[in-house]
Formats: sequence, C-alpha cells, structure tokens
Amino acid sequence: MINLKATPKVGKTSAILLVNESNELMAISQFGKIIRIDTKQIRAAGRATQGVRLLSLEEADKVAAAVIIPPEEIDKDSAEPTLL
Repeated sequence: MINLKATPKVGKTSAILLVNESNELMAISQFGKIIRIDTKQIRAAGRATQGVRLLSLEEADKVAAAVIIPPEEIDKDSAEPTLL
C-alpha cells in the first residue's frame, strides 16, 4: 500500500489516522509546536500524493504525537474555559 510519496522535501510519514468530518486533529512537535484543526478544513486526497502541510517545522523538529479528538471531547472543551 502506498500512503504518500516520501521525498526529501516531505520526509517520512509520522502518523496515519482515520477521521471523519466531526473530529478534530491535534499534532504536537518535539519542540512544542501544537496545532488543533477541524478535520473539515483538511483537503482529502484519494491517491498517493505528497500530503497536506498542517504544521511548519524547523529542520531538526519532528512530529512527536498526533491524535484524533472525537466529537464528545470537542463539546466538553468548548464548555470549559482555559488559561493560556
């Protein structure tokens, strides 16, 4: 199975996650960069491509974790205020 075309420009696959339009995705880098994005905003690709950039990383940085946030958790998060 080919999931994406790994080139020096895009690097290796960090994670493959099955999502639907009601999920959110959170990715965290080793250097502490974090992105939380609604999966409806991510372009779908039906063939082997070079992927979709979600987070710009420095050369030595790598993705440390990627998780799916289910709809039940999204609703809880919006009800609870947080401090940044």
